[in-house]
Amino acid sequence: MKEKFAKVLNAAWKMGVALVGLWIVLTFYRHVNFYWGRAGWSDRTLSADVEVRAYRNDTWRVYNKHIGRYTTKKVRWVSGTPERDSLTVFCDMKGYRGFLNVNTGEIVIPAQYGKAWVFSEGLAAVEYDKKKLGFINHDNEMVIEDVPHESGFFDYVFKDGFCTVMIWDDKTDKRIYSVYSSKTLGKVGEYHCIKQLERGNYMIARSDEGYWLLDSEYKSVFDEPYDYMEEVYGGDGVFATRNFVKQYLDYDGMLLEPFVIDGTERLNYATGLTDASSEYDQDVVLEFEPELVAYRVNDNYGLMNAHTGKIITPAQYGEIYMISKDLLRAEVNYSNNESVLLDRNGNKVEQ
Repeated sequence: MKEKFAKVLNAAWKMGVALVGLWIVLTFYRHVNFYWGRAGWSDRTLSADVEVRAYRNDTWRVYNKHIGRYTTKKVRWVSGTPERDSLTVFCDMKGYRGFLNVNTGEIVIPAQYGKAWVFSEGLAAVEYDKKKLGFINHDNEMVIEDVPHESGFFDYVFKDGFCTVMIWDDKTDKRIYSVYSSKTLGKVGEYHCIKQLERGNYMIARSDEGYWLLDSEYKSVFDEPYDYMEEVYGGDGVFATRNFVKQYLDYDGMLLEPFVIDGTERLNYATGLTDASSEYDQDVVLEFEPELVAYRVNDNYGLMNAHTGKIITPAQYGEIYMISKDLLRAEVNYSNNESVLLDRNGNKVEQ
């Protein structure tokens, strides 16, 4: 009896140990799977054969379905598929960036850069040597070096052979856009603003010298800059202003209209006050000027003969007001409220 009881107790003890061991294994597995297991609902596709597989601890691995194996160790993240290239960026567990091929999943350029942008048209921007910016090719050769930039969240990608890099110049307190070419591997222009026109192969750009009309190769259509330029919406060209004269030019530089104005305003002057029992009831009596009008070009005004259209003064003043029949006040500096006096012929009246 004692021997039989001992056997039962020994079997129960072994069974208990086995169950505890199984519980420990299952608990450890659940813990590991919860924190380090797969999170398949977050998987992303890079190409027909390659996908980025997610894990519960916010890490990723690249998997090639065609060959049936992982092509990378765990990484912090993998960028998306580039629009104009086959190499994209990944970030390793130490925070460095490298590049892998979206069609094979293989690492092409090992992680070594502080920041990196996806490849586009054979080139990619990277930060190196304490936030210097440069562009590398598929062989990891630095082909454009020491590019001034702001270390922020900007996309430095090439499109149709060009990439724009923006910085803020503290000396001039202006934004500067530098344009780089993947063909010449150098800078082709520097502007304070660039606007793409409705006709997509042309742009209006402003530099320190003035306004330019640029073609798709960032070449200027005109030999000299203009003081101001704007797109003619629904038209086939631009309005270009130089020396207070606005003209209508087509995209080939041909003159379509030699003189364009934005509008005219009638002028008037006070000739007295109406009769009233109180000064608060009096109204100003105005006389409209029949011979002169103020014409507007952009935000400036000039004098024009209302009957003949003859220009009396360039549109170089902020505003023009009549003081009397023979005297006018023309603003020359709106911010400081500075003005000059003109006669009816547009001549400055000397004091």
